[in-house]
Amino acid sequence: MKAIAARAGVTQATVSMCLANHPRIPVATRERIQAIAQELGYRPNPYVSTLMRLRRQGKPLPDKPALALVCALRTADGWRNHESKTIRQMLDGAFERATLRGYRAQEFWLHREGMSNERFSEMLRARGIQGLLLSPLAEGDPPPDLRWDYFAAVSMSVPLPGRTIMTVCNDHFASCVLAVRECCQRGYRRPGLALREVHRHRFQGRWQAGYFAAGETMRDLTLVEPLWVDDWNEAAGPQVARWLKRERPDVVINLGGARLRDLIEGTGRRVPEDIGFAWLACPEPNDPLSGVWQNGRLIGAIAADALIGMVERNERGMPGHATTIMLEGKWNEGRTLRPLTA
Repeated sequence: MKAIAARAGVTQATVSMCLANHPRIPVATRERIQAIAQELGYRPNPYVSTLMRLRRQGKPLPDKPALALVCALRTADGWRNHESKTIRQMLDGAFERATLRGYRAQEFWLHREGMSNERFSEMLRARGIQGLLLSPLAEGDPPPDLRWDYFAAVSMSVPLPGRTIMTVCNDHFASCVLAVRECCQRGYRRPGLALREVHRHRFQGRWQAGYFAAGETMRDLTLVEPLWVDDWNEAAGPQVARWLKRERPDVVINLGGARLRDLIEGTGRRVPEDIGFAWLACPEPNDPLSGVWQNGRLIGAIAADALIGMVERNERGMPGHATTIMLEGKWNEGRTLRPLTA
């Protein structure tokens, strides 16, 4: 820590506060100090705050305690190679933050052949895992029935039905309100929401709730009936064409990304000359598609921070009340909407 302070030209106390993400230190300073710490290979002991408790219990202080990053998708590499870059970034962000905090993050696949939820729980426990970070679930899958009492646990998805484990996710409601507002400011008056049918339930109605709530507060808008499709493939082309002709939206707010844009342009409409296009899941702040940047890497980092805090407080099992940390998205200007005029 002394070397970090010397390199950064600050006190050791400031370094300590930066590594703990103390809000009194400006974000830019925290990020600079954390970058120097990573460059110098600094690894804080995550159990300093609980050392006295462990000693009183006669337990040794473990070196580099492990966290389980649990892939709950259909394949072993389903998280690392997910088609959604935002979801892949959640894994990266969790890894990076766990390493920065002095923890050893390990990936585990929930659905290994012959591995029941009970056996999976016992395996993690036998390996000394005290905290697990759960990926988004595969489409249509119920929440896993793990031995939650063994672990501190955080999920990176919308809240899991019937489970009170902490959740960290994008604020889907606020993201949709933001998209509608930005479109309205650019002169669009007939926004249309386009989502896959599975997202109607997977996100617990949060996207469409934001869409309709925005319409109620922005009185000069005429919301059109949302479009629901099974998937963004060629088979959806005729359905998209019929919806555009029937509802006549002047901008499409969506989760389809480039695949939906191609379907729209396949009807002869040009984006953005003839119709606007706002994506609700831009993976980067400079993506060519206009819309909301969810910042998956930060979601993963916040989830790891939340999990580490629970581990260090010796919290285990499902809490009495569910807690959700929602990260608001930021607007990405992109090139698929008309420019914002003064």
